[in-house]
Amino acid sequence: MQSVPGFADFIAINDATVWVTNKGRVEHWSRNGKLSEVAMHHPCGAMAVGFGSLWVADCADNTLNRIDLKNEKLSAVINTGIANPRGETNVVIGDGSVWVASNRSGSITRINPHDNSISSVIRVDADTYYLSFGLKFLWATTPTGRELEKIDPRTNTLVQRIPLGRDPGFLVAGENAVWVQEQADGTVARISPETGKVTGRVKVSDTLKYGDIDAGGGNIWLRTTTGQTYVVIDPETLDILARVGKESGSGALRYTSSGIWTTSHDIHTLSWWSPATLRH
Repeated sequence: MQSVPGFADFIAINDATVWVTNKGRVEHWSRNGKLSEVAMHHPCGAMAVGFGSLWVADCADNTLNRIDLKNEKLSAVINTGIANPRGETNVVIGDGSVWVASNRSGSITRINPHDNSISSVIRVDADTYYLSFGLKFLWATTPTGRELEKIDPRTNTLVQRIPLGRDPGFLVAGENAVWVQEQADGTVARISPETGKVTGRVKVSDTLKYGDIDAGGGNIWLRTTTGQTYVVIDPETLDILARVGKESGSGALRYTSSGIWTTSHDIHTLSWWSPATLRH
């Protein structure tokens, strides 16, 4: 566990290191300490690494920002708009593009990383904030609409709406399904990417606001805000395999094959959990 002054929150994996959002900056960390930082007005939401860059939303400027990973300098500012300036949002990469929810009335902007141009603006339902790309589609949730939206990147169109529980938030497409935090219900829903049917739910706690979720290594990893730091879920049986760590307030989580990274912005920490501790 490392002390991170400020408000360490969202995490993006960069090989054996991570980038973390903080107040007025994004920071580059290793397991041995802070490596560098890049100033921004208000970095917000989950970030993405790809095309040699870190992609970060700025909730003060309503822009998508590109940081070159070689020189760690801002290389582009793209005027996309940001759908949720409160920061509960994310940037994702898939199908050769970068995607960000860009307008509260209902739009997702697709960016061409080769020239930083806006290649398409996709109409979706109002208050669509959270995205995940996987299993050949872009997936999005709207908390007020209480649904999962399936978007075909080949046509840039919304092709299916899937009803969900209360206040669906962060999601991940992986381990052969789409997984959504139903935040107000304290549940995680498993959705078939082919049929769009909810095939199961896991009751984790009374609430999951706001937390985080990831998939990998044959498990689903859920950052929680009460009871523990995170839980490990079996994607087949939906059993909770482990409840790990102490309650530490809200923060983010990312899976790697060598361990798990978490932040706890309420106690100002960044933690790396080795495989030996993942289920204890």
